[in-house]
Amino acid sequence: MAGDASLSGPALLAARFPRLATRLPRLSLGAWPTPLAAAPSLAESLDCPALLAKDDGLAAPGYGGNKVRKLEYLLADAQARGCDAVVTFGAVGSNHVLATALHARALGLHCHAVLTDQPPSPRVADTLRWHALLGTTLHPAEGLAGSRATAAAIRAAHPGGPDAIAEIPWGGSSPLGAIGFVAAGLELAAQIAAEGQRPPQAIYLPLGTMGTVAGLALGLRLAGLTTTRVVGVQVVPPVVASRDGLAALFAATNALMAQLDAAVPVLDEPLATIDYRTDCFGDGYAVPTPAATRAVALAADAGLALETTYSGKALAALVADAPRLDPSRGPVVFWVTCNRHPQPPGLADVDTRSIPPVLRRYLT
Repeated sequence: MAGDASLSGPALLAARFPRLATRLPRLSLGAWPTPLAAAPSLAESLDCPALLAKDDGLAAPGYGGNKVRKLEYLLADAQARGCDAVVTFGAVGSNHVLATALHARALGLHCHAVLTDQPPSPRVADTLRWHALLGTTLHPAEGLAGSRATAAAIRAAHPGGPDAIAEIPWGGSSPLGAIGFVAAGLELAAQIAAEGQRPPQAIYLPLGTMGTVAGLALGLRLAGLTTTRVVGVQVVPPVVASRDGLAALFAATNALMAQLDAAVPVLDEPLATIDYRTDCFGDGYAVPTPAATRAVALAADAGLALETTYSGKALAALVADAPRLDPSRGPVVFWVTCNRHPQPPGLADVDTRSIPPVLRRYLT
């Protein structure tokens, strides 16, 4: 179900916690609510009756996916602080970095991207070309420590001073960014109620920098969906995501909301409704697993284009679990978190001389 503005996550968050909404800058980047619909072809392929797809893939013009919900708050904060640029982080082919660059540019904010290695692929090459088209300033770095040092150097050298650059964290996953998915949890709960559906027994989605899963679990609990399991399928190394880190982010997001609006309850047991899955990660970040490749093929046969780095591994977990899911306990939701807009035409002809030489190996 989509198109009913009364079911928009941000609108529901503002109605539930009006003081929070007045104290929290937000940009309108996406069209909410995003569709929630039965996926009968995919359900048949997976042998998973009562399967619903919540599709954020086309959430915003030009580039959708789950990052848009976080960027509505993070980029609004940058604007409110008078920043003229942002710096963010990710692997070379990061969807988050590309989404940040696209939406920042549309707002007149220059984007610095601090990039770490990942396995090369045609998609990674196209992502770099897209950055060249946008005018993103790319900075190669080694690991988390190298990324932080590079960002500090960028801020120190900024002509407007370090305070004029807003730092957007990996995946947009700060307490502020995660509030975007608190709103998404309220949105899903309202769509389920409007359709007369039973609460979902489980929601499957990838777990990367943790903000999506932490915010969604918090939003669902605030909406009263306390029996729905949020199945976060880890797709990044343990240095990036962990159970302790997820619990801390859930608690910090909840604490920020309560600080801004005393009507927000402070919840205990952050992981109470979260299933933290590590069994689909495989050999590394952005390294396809056979199960993810098969899952992406099943989705394609059902008319849903996914990718193997994030959504394919999450769907692989659902494929593995499908025989054990009991339809009498309510529907299962698969949350589409990847961008589903096509790339702009002519990427192959983009001038790539602005790409640092160390990153041009990804173009071959």
